[in-house]
Amino acid sequence: MILWINGAFGAGKTTTASLVTRRLDGAKVFDPEYVGYMLMPFVESPTGDFQDLPLWRHLVIQTMTGLAQQHPHTWVVPMSLINVAYRIEIFDGIRAAGVDLREVILRVSEQQLRNRIDDDQVEAKARQWRQDHVTQALTTFASLTDAHFIDASQPPEQVAEAVVSHVQRQP
Repeated sequence: MILWINGAFGAGKTTTASLVTRRLDGAKVFDPEYVGYMLMPFVESPTGDFQDLPLWRHLVIQTMTGLAQQHPHTWVVPMSLINVAYRIEIFDGIRAAGVDLREVILRVSEQQLRNRIDDDQVEAKARQWRQDHVTQALTTFASLTDAHFIDASQPPEQVAEAVVSHVQRQP
């Protein structure tokens, strides 16, 4: 199974993913940003965002399906997909390979999100880029009707418990 933790930049995906892997037996984290980092020295994105590269999306689908099929356990994926078309492309590609993909979206208020981005010392270099994409992320997630939303304004441990509880309820 692939558990995709989606949400705006700064919503707590990485923290939640780490906590979720401790609660799901054998779960491991895979961050598709590594695919982007691998490509960046060789392929330039005209927009500066590797998600805009069709090759990145293709490789994410291939990597995630390969991991799920050849190393079968729960893969937890903390990755913002704020472009609806890219989300559909990636999720449909993974599901077409017969892989069980489940998504949760972490939701926080715009002000809390902006405060978290400003307070984040680990991703300080990406601060402005993340701030510039808050509106797009919130607009995208508000438009989705096929996702399960988790209130990420709670303490991280409670967010992780809500994610695990949701995943364990699903068939």
